[in-house]
Amino acid sequence: MARKPAPQEDAPSVRYGEAEGGGCDHAGCTNTEAYRCLYRDRRAVDCAWVACRDHLKVVDDRAYCMRHAGVVEVLIMAHRQGTELLPPDLDDRCASLVRAVANDLNEPVVERLVRWGDTNTSIINDPSIRYTRADRIHHDPGHWERVWGLATRTGILLRVGLRVEDTRPETVILTGGVTHLVATIPPWIQRHLNGDPMQGSQSELVERLAFQQQLLQALDEHVEKYGITFPHSVMRSPV
Repeated sequence: MARKPAPQEDAPSVRYGEAEGGGCDHAGCTNTEAYRCLYRDRRAVDCAWVACRDHLKVVDDRAYCMRHAGVVEVLIMAHRQGTELLPPDLDDRCASLVRAVANDLNEPVVERLVRWGDTNTSIINDPSIRYTRADRIHHDPGHWERVWGLATRTGILLRVGLRVEDTRPETVILTGGVTHLVATIPPWIQRHLNGDPMQGSQSELVERLAFQQQLLQALDEHVEKYGITFPHSVMRSPV
């Protein structure tokens, strides 16, 4: 007797925001069927961005604008790591900017750590993007950060951090140990601040690669000058 096929589980349904009749807000898009982004910040303020399905991103079965989708992905990852964070304000791009640049840097940074290490070292590659609250005593502003590291059993030899501070939300900061290696505004953010039109996808790729190389060059120069062994007090600092 033939077995009955197992019942298939229904695919999770995607929740979209309220349908809007004005069409997609994405530049150049002519789609008239559009929905409001579902992001709501810590003050219970809703995102006003409206986009079609092609220009929304689904995260955890909910549809968001591209900027806030990145923020939600960071919050979900933090939750899985045991940290509960309130959704940042609508115009706070810090977390999503760290995530975007860190994704571009991850492979070349890890490749460098492998090259700089040996059989006695291990690589720290934590995909979490963590938030550190402002420390008034040490005059350290609140910031979002992604970290890589090279360590031995006795401590950290090299800590590489990529952060964006609350007080400078457009500026990406690369750190080596406790040293700020470079602090700069990504070119695509600078164009947005200047009100320049969006570039084509090929130009954006060249732009991102050039920015990536700027950060990596700063890291290479730092390691070439100082090596990977930092002072004893820094070695004991947690990642």
